[in-house]
Amino acid sequence: MADFCDVAMVEELLQGSISTGDQIAACQRAITAASEAIRNYCNQTLHLGEDDEYTFDVPAVQYNLILPELPVVSVKSVVEDGVTLTEGDDYILAHHGQLIRVGARWKQGWQIVTVTYTHGYATIPDDIADIATRIAARVYQAGLRAADMDGVPGVAAKSLGDYSVQYTTEGSEGVMGVSAARALLMSEKDLLNRYRIRGL
Repeated sequence: MADFCDVAMVEELLQGSISTGDQIAACQRAITAASEAIRNYCNQTLHLGEDDEYTFDVPAVQYNLILPELPVVSVKSVVEDGVTLTEGDDYILAHHGQLIRVGARWKQGWQIVTVTYTHGYATIPDDIADIATRIAARVYQAGLRAADMDGVPGVAAKSLGDYSVQYTTEGSEGVMGVSAARALLMSEKDLLNRYRIRGL
């Protein structure tokens, strides 16, 4: 699945060069991890998905079904218990991905309603790309710091003359080091909440 930012965007944010093979590979891993963290938090893929098929279980009486990926761009077909329904006459697409049954309830059963629809963003919104870039930059920088400190967690500083090492105490994240780089800050979660589907 495509990432939400790229190495050039991380370079621009950090105002430094990411040019060697190892640096590029480390940055790309951080970008992929950042993109996945955002998808996991939002419970969505977010990228454009064309003609995706989703089949609903309808265990109880209901008039609306909620499609799992937003925004819904278009609905190609709705098939209920083998019968193709007509938009407007049999169902309508309402806000927030709701399919409303017209003049009836959805039939109850398992795997009984199949919807083919297009969803997501052809171009990822700037705020999502910016958050992915910031997350990736944090993880990438944490990796550089860990490498500089020989992979020893909790090292705050080293000196050369009469060699000395200063350690930090463990923070709220537990053991310090690249593994403790926070994926999503609260401020970033606040921005992503508009894209998040809750209760999945």
